Amino acid sequence: MHPLTKILCFILVLLLISMLDNLMLFSLMMLSFVMVLSLRVLTFLHTVRRMRWLLLSILVIYAFGTPGELIPAFSVNFAPTYEGLQSGLVQIEKLLIALAALSLLLTSSPREQMMLGLYMLLIPFRFAGLNIERFAARLMLTLNYVEELAAKDKNNFSFRQLDEIDASIESLPQANMVSFQKLPFGLIDKIMMFLLLAIFIFMIYRGFA
Repeated sequence: MHPLTKILCFILVLLLISMLDNLMLFSLMMLSFVMVLSLRVLTFLHTVRRMRWLLLSILVIYAFGTPGELIPAFSVNFAPTYEGLQSGLVQIEKLLIALAALSLLLTSSPREQMMLGLYMLLIPFRFAGLNIERFAARLMLTLNYVEELAAKDKNNFSFRQLDEIDASIESLPQANMVSFQKLPFGLIDKIMMFLLLAIFIFMIYRGFA
């Protein structure tokens, strides 16, 4: 599948999770988990483990901060609500779906192909004055530079070094310059484009109906 098609699918998933009901949202989360586990995308599991406290915080904030019917097992003066627990679980489901979709997107194609898809997605912004060639190239070089820094010294690597990356990119040798190789759209890409367009039109119709 073409990287542009994958990026459009990812964007569509992000739009869908804000419109689906609870049952369909849960089904989409289960489908995402099956796809992630079948493809052995370990980065998703590592990300979820690192975000466990954030997910727990979301559940607690919604459970104790949303008005509704109190759960009788807790103290009357300080108890979560059924509506809060449901809202918190829905937000966690949305976040997990987005993380699973992002993990599938980043692991299904090489980084160069992802940059090609991003470049093609940004082509319409060329008419607004955005230099998409420079933007895509600098993004690719930035990712490469971050990876090199992390590989050189993982213990001393800090995100504070990101402030120095933009100034350092200009001095990179020409051998590290990025070139995009165009990929043809296959039959599956054309079918997916048609389906994505149909779903997007249906979402707009449903939003105004």
